Amino acid sequence: MHVCLVVDDDTIADHLVSALEHGGRHRISVFHDIADLQQSNITPDAILIGVQQFAALRENEPMVYLRLSRRSRIVVVLSSRELLDAAHILAFADAWVFQDINSDRINELIDLGLEGHCLMPKQFLSRLGVDEIRLTLLPRLSDVEFQTLLLLGQGLNNRTIADQLDLSEAVIKSMVRSVLSKLHFRNRTEAGVFAARQQPSLEQARGSETLTPLAMRTSEG
Repeated sequence: MHVCLVVDDDTIADHLVSALEHGGRHRISVFHDIADLQQSNITPDAILIGVQQFAALRENEPMVYLRLSRRSRIVVVLSSRELLDAAHILAFADAWVFQDINSDRINELIDLGLEGHCLMPKQFLSRLGVDEIRLTLLPRLSDVEFQTLLLLGQGLNNRTIADQLDLSEAVIKSMVRSVLSKLHFRNRTEAGVFAARQQPSLEQARGSETLTPLAMRTSEG
């Protein structure tokens, strides 16, 4: 089987090549981008491609994607923290490899992909597993967005949150939309349930100094 690796991170590429060679069953070609693969005129059985490159391929060169997907199985390489960001495009791949979880099983994952199956790490099948991914995304939130998330966990509406944070209701409405987008919640209820369930982890993640003014204001109300 001929496997082409299209990953722009040399460290990840070296690790995947090592894992592929361990199986001893594949001919391996390494490229830094899709353009190089196209110019080579190679038709591999499987293409391992980084998630960002795959997203760019799908969005910017859909016809190239169609040609490649008709000739080869496409296996997306990503980290676990990128799962929610990439959820909208992963359905267009034949299989996924998580570089921080199961890349050592790359040969098995390729075989499954060629047969039309995809192996999902079991932690992603649970609610808490998805929570863990969202916790890694907390640095995306500004302090106000983070405080908004905490107050959503108390089941408060926008007007009450605005009063608590001494901001306008319009600003809080914008903050809620931003929180939902950055952490990939479907609605404010899902965000609130997450914040309530993960309160200790949220406090630990951002530090007690962020929570002190908020806690004081909440107790005063």
